Amino acid sequence: MKTIPVQLKKVIDTSYGITVGSGLLLRLPSILKKEHPASSYVIIADTHTAKLFGVSLRTALTKAGSNARLLTVPAGEASKSQKQKTKLEEAMLKAGVDRKGMVLALGGGVVGDLAGFVASTYMRGIPYIQLPTTTLAMLDSAIGGKTGINTAHGKNLLGTFHQPRAVYADVDTLVSLPDKAFRGGLTEALKMCITSDEESFKVFEKRLSAVLAKETKALEEVIARTTRIKAQVVALDEREDGERMILNFGHTIGHAFEKLSNYTISHGEAVAAGIVVETKLAYILGRVSSDDARAIQNTLNRLGLKTTPIIRKFAPKAVVQATVNDKKSVGGHARYVIVTSIGEVSRKSGQCVERVGEKEVEQALEEAGKKTV
Repeated sequence: MKTIPVQLKKVIDTSYGITVGSGLLLRLPSILKKEHPASSYVIIADTHTAKLFGVSLRTALTKAGSNARLLTVPAGEASKSQKQKTKLEEAMLKAGVDRKGMVLALGGGVVGDLAGFVASTYMRGIPYIQLPTTTLAMLDSAIGGKTGINTAHGKNLLGTFHQPRAVYADVDTLVSLPDKAFRGGLTEALKMCITSDEESFKVFEKRLSAVLAKETKALEEVIARTTRIKAQVVALDEREDGERMILNFGHTIGHAFEKLSNYTISHGEAVAAGIVVETKLAYILGRVSSDDARAIQNTLNRLGLKTTPIIRKFAPKAVVQATVNDKKSVGGHARYVIVTSIGEVSRKSGQCVERVGEKEVEQALEEAGKKTV
């Protein structure tokens, strides 16, 4: 018997920049021509963002001499499916998009996850750029290269790690974003402040009124500050083997709420409710003070999201059972990020997630539903 080694030690630098500012979509044709040339550009958007920004972007790219086409999927979480992924791929193959082509993911988290997944598997991988148009996408899903679709078994269980070539977050697109979605996306900024940076939490509190008024400077400041936190975490742990799990604070329970509602509850609202429950869990476990728990709850209250009805809607045992297929689960047991103070989380054996007894989780769900800290 002979063993022939396959030497694969080549390191490919997949670093990229995140640009936050005003008027970026208007300048995009010249930016792409100079910094990201491609044989063709495939804009993937949902039916809503296609009307708002997709058609004009395609026209601008065409006028600039680029080969551009616009592909759309229905708006909503249901489009994160194998069916829609296949439709997009078939359309690209029919259009003759080659390996020098580039995908432009124009929209929120659903579009970004789906378009990124398409790019990662099309002809074994072509480049893509994230053009987030929602707070949720700008603050979280567009950064870090996690792509994927949902299945009947859970959220984001099929997908890849495929880093974008760049992220351009144009805060002007947030003006047209419905208030509920705008506020829901801000939970991702709050999550990062709670788990990683007390000073950013203070800035978030201070600037929140201006952010909610969609003032450009405040949006740029808060989005840039919190995306920098996520960029640092991703740089430490690109493949979510350890430190990156810190970004799942509020998501273990939040994803369970989404799944139980058949994804009729928005991600932002579900995560907000998840933060309430998981903060309560940390308090029950004696890890976080009542003052810090109250500060988190008060800031969430200012976002105006109705978390209590979501928590009360489902039986605690059903929620716990729905966490079994969470990506952080090991041996059929969910693991949680446990906050210890604003800006800090519990760490055991180098891990920022840990198993918690089902009784404690059920207690947290019951008490959080009573809206007490």
